[in-house]
Amino acid sequence: MSQSGYRRISPEGGASILRVLFAALIALAVGTPASASPPASGVRRRPTIRYFIATAYSVEGTGASGKWSHPGAVAADRKVLPLNSRIRVYGAGRYSGDYTVEDTGGKVDGHHIDVYMPSQAEAIKFGHQRVKVVVLKYGDDEASPPDPRQKAEAKAEDRDVRAKASTAPKK
Repeated sequence: MSQSGYRRISPEGGASILRVLFAALIALAVGTPASASPPASGVRRRPTIRYFIATAYSVEGTGASGKWSHPGAVAADRKVLPLNSRIRVYGAGRYSGDYTVEDTGGKVDGHHIDVYMPSQAEAIKFGHQRVKVVVLKYGDDEASPPDPRQKAEAKAEDRDVRAKASTAPKK
């Protein structure tokens, strides 16, 4: 024993302790999977929040996903938001809410979304806004064949929205 009360370890004994610690560290590293992320079942991941420039469009037709344009649909860059992604938009006034990415566009590039609106006047009034987008679920980027029933429902919804807009009192 030394004067401090601690036992002195010889160089040979210290080396064997280091070898054991090193071997334990290697065993731990080998036994741990490369992706040490928690299991997907029952674990909630934090949603992705991004800022986008939002504009509006009012052109009816079949979008890139195969669905007819309708309120609740947006166009986005497939590299940023794949088709069929579910998003929540904040900061767009009465147009804030949940949307599905169902279309792409020639001028929709990067962090830019294009919100579908049934009337051209609404789309022009919406203008160009900076909005916060929360990605609820990334889509599969798959297009589906056109569905005649969905097209008929979307057209009926568009007619209803336009009828309400034309009968609403002017401000």
